[in-house]
Amino acid sequence: MEPVRTIDDLEKRGFDVEEGIAMCAGDEEIYMEVLEAALEEGREKLPLMKECCEQKDYERYCIEMHGLKNAMKSIGAGFLSEAAKEQELAVKENNFGLVEEKADDVFAQYQSVIDALDELLANRE
Repeated sequence: MEPVRTIDDLEKRGFDVEEGIAMCAGDEEIYMEVLEAALEEGREKLPLMKECCEQKDYERYCIEMHGLKNAMKSIGAGFLSEAAKEQELAVKENNFGLVEEKADDVFAQYQSVIDALDELLANRE
């Protein structure tokens, strides 16, 4: 996998950078700030989401998936936003088998987003 050095490199990791910038009033600097916030939040939230799933705390898991859905949409990571939406709906429909079946994939996608943002922002400093 190619390294992420610029926001354009995020496209290679599945991000829709244009959509992300558009969600930030068309301002690339604001987008970069939102990416930084998403990275910090991801480092905190991913372990929490895993714990909620492992402990079958589906109420909290649903809340976390709802937040993830919106956060990923705002940075142009629609692939993860859609996966989180599927998890949120599965909980709301009491389809816990689907939650457990797909959770590891969602976690892997989230880790991939965190890694991409980490690479990008490490090169910025």
